[in-house]
Amino acid sequence: MGYEQILYEVRDRIATVTLNRPDKLNAWTGVMGREVRQAMDEAARDETVRVIVLTGAGRGFCAGADMQMLSGIVDAGTAARVEDAVRPGPEADAVRSDFRGPYAYFPMVPKPIIAALNGATAGLGLVVSLYCDLRIAADSAVFTTAFSRRGLIAEHGVSWMLPRLVGLQHGLDLLLRPTLQVQSDIHVTAFHALFD
Repeated sequence: MGYEQILYEVRDRIATVTLNRPDKLNAWTGVMGREVRQAMDEAARDETVRVIVLTGAGRGFCAGADMQMLSGIVDAGTAARVEDAVRPGPEADAVRSDFRGPYAYFPMVPKPIIAALNGATAGLGLVVSLYCDLRIAADSAVFTTAFSRRGLIAEHGVSWMLPRLVGLQHGLDLLLRPTLQVQSDIHVTAFHALFD
């Protein structure tokens, strides 16, 4: 299957899904959202795949929602375009209602999903990383949200998930402070060896 905004590769029983808009720091679009979901479905069905790695091309994981997509929503005056961009396929009728959200399908993937976070992990990029089973941050990883600066609530369950993963104090710090630099001695390449 061909993809426009992601790369998909299976090698050594590892499916690697790479967000591939490096010139835009892999800013999330409706096309990208649909393609990531298709790739996750493809990896889930592939019996040779044991683990899925989700990463970003270039110097960032995902800088959040693409501003042109957000401008289109404002211009239209409705969130319908976002819903259309991530609307599940016809198979969704067989899915529990609490897993029908735009990114809530991640827990339904029957294989571990590892987020390999390089560089900017912002807004919607942070949300997507939280839906993965494991997150590994490079030394260059920077986590940020803009919810509080824009007077918005943290969307897509991030205000529930984040404190449960990093603790209440760190979660609030990340949601309310502009930027958090993360230092990590763990490198993603070391985890490929676990699945050989």
